[in-house]
Amino acid sequence: MATTTIEKEIDKSYDYDLQKTLLNKYKSANGWFWSAFLRYPIIYLVAFILLMGNTYLAIWTISMIGVAIDKLIIGINAGNAFSPEFTRAISLMVTFVLTSWVALSLNVYLWALASYRVQRDMRQEFYEVIQNHSMAFFDEHDSGVILSMGMNEIDQIRMAINPSVRMLLSSMATIILTTVFLWQIDLLIGAIMAGAFVFYMIIAWFYARKVGPIRKKLATDLADLSAISQEMFRGVDVVRSFDNHDKEIDKFNTKSEEYAEDMKREGYLSAFYWPALITILAAAGVFVYGLYMAVMGQYSVGMLISALALLMSLNRQNFMIPIRLISLQAGLQNSKRLWSKMAFKDPLSEPNKYQEGEWDKVISFENVTFAYPGTEKKVLKNVSFSIPSGARVALIGGPGSGKSTILKLLLRLYDPSEGEIEINGTSIKSMYTNYVRSNVTMVEQDIFLFSDTLRANIAFAKPDATDDEIREAAKRAQIAPFIETLPDKYETIIGERGVTLSGGQRQRVAIARAMLSNPRLLLLDDSTSAVDIKTELRLRYAMEELMKDRTSIVVTQRLTTLVASDLIILMKLGEVVDIGTHSELLQRCPDYQFMCQHLPMSESLGVCEGVDVVEGGRK
Repeated sequence: MATTTIEKEIDKSYDYDLQKTLLNKYKSANGWFWSAFLRYPIIYLVAFILLMGNTYLAIWTISMIGVAIDKLIIGINAGNAFSPEFTRAISLMVTFVLTSWVALSLNVYLWALASYRVQRDMRQEFYEVIQNHSMAFFDEHDSGVILSMGMNEIDQIRMAINPSVRMLLSSMATIILTTVFLWQIDLLIGAIMAGAFVFYMIIAWFYARKVGPIRKKLATDLADLSAISQEMFRGVDVVRSFDNHDKEIDKFNTKSEEYAEDMKREGYLSAFYWPALITILAAAGVFVYGLYMAVMGQYSVGMLISALALLMSLNRQNFMIPIRLISLQAGLQNSKRLWSKMAFKDPLSEPNKYQEGEWDKVISFENVTFAYPGTEKKVLKNVSFSIPSGARVALIGGPGSGKSTILKLLLRLYDPSEGEIEINGTSIKSMYTNYVRSNVTMVEQDIFLFSDTLRANIAFAKPDATDDEIREAAKRAQIAPFIETLPDKYETIIGERGVTLSGGQRQRVAIARAMLSNPRLLLLDDSTSAVDIKTELRLRYAMEELMKDRTSIVVTQRLTTLVASDLIILMKLGEVVDIGTHSELLQRCPDYQFMCQHLPMSESLGVCEGVDVVEGGRK
């Protein structure tokens, strides 16, 4: 495969700085939240017009009740109860009610349509930004928590937009229009209710802000519940094998009780909403005043009934506004939590000026020191070595020696804390991460397979691969004979993480996937550890063609691999102990001699004969 060019990557419309683009676009969590109304402005504008029209028609219909009653009384006194005036008033009310219902239905539909689109867009943005974060982010954040945030908390944002913002706008329109209609009945009544609601809304907003910390705690608890559940389900075999399910149930129950207690606190704030007393007392005072004016003959019966109906309409908002304000505060809090994850300061960043690398040339580590983000312990210490073009390199060392970390740095999952990794003199930091990974492929020690078909798993690195290419890769990886015995062959669905396959079968599927990607640099992290000797020999012969004229680095503890390597790098506690061929290290390196003598097959292969070693690698 020819080296992928940057121009080809750009043609794929890959956003090399998606996080920066979004942060500059929305500025803050609040900007991200309120951007919902700028994403689909036409839909929201039409919906707002319908909302105002529906509210006006509803309030007008309520005010017409008193007018109709007055017409009815006049008609009765004149001996004609159903006078033309009364009939006209009733007809108008029925027409307006039907028109209001149509406007309300369309309004609710458009709000739902736009809000679900916004939810989809926000979830996609969150997913794309989080996926673009380096491994440093995932080292610090639990995947179960991130999953919960991406699903539950974005759903809370959608509910804050619809129905909460929609109903708050409806309530505001109802209050304003009702006050105007009351103003027409009596200037004093309108002024009292207008002042009461202005005072009410100011206090209500500050009161609703009390729910912020509670809602933040609720979101954290829900995320923890998701994380606990996910961890238990993934490790269900371990839980059952140690008969520890009671402990897991208690852990879940404790967090669930904590979540329920926080929900109770939020419910208390909604139920005992004392700012509502302001409008209730104002409405009661206005009603008493209206009764007095009716007794004094200043109001007709119809005017009194209209005023009462309008006041009842106002007081209904007391039960709607607090719930919606709390939901809005919850949405704002959740957007802040999501934004904090999206705005993660990643230690690994894309270069401003990109460069390409000659992967078929020398690969060098120059005084590389590395500590995983959030830790101070140095996993690699001043590591330096050069790998010639096309060399087969073996990395060997005890646990914690830094072997796997070297592979992760070559994949640019992380950047060195100090020093440089150079591809024929070009720093790997000057290359885009997806460009690096299009040229480098790793077969991990802990194989991850998707819950999909065998075909999809093998073709993961090359989705457009033909059936012949997939079969050839499977054949070379020694997995084809097994696949052919399955009823659905390559269309067989494997379980989550390939649970329906054995360890060796998962390894061979992963190797077939790597073969299909045809990388310039091949990394294998103890990739044959789960296969038997016979299969390993077949695999080794099959991979000869794959490794030909291609640089490969293998983390291994198998003596056969060490003997066949062009170069061996011996690691210990993050440092390079020695570098050389098997025969060179066997002659001069006590640590290698000791390790070699205790590797499997050392006696049968006879590679350590004549070498005098003692425990600890000292002669």
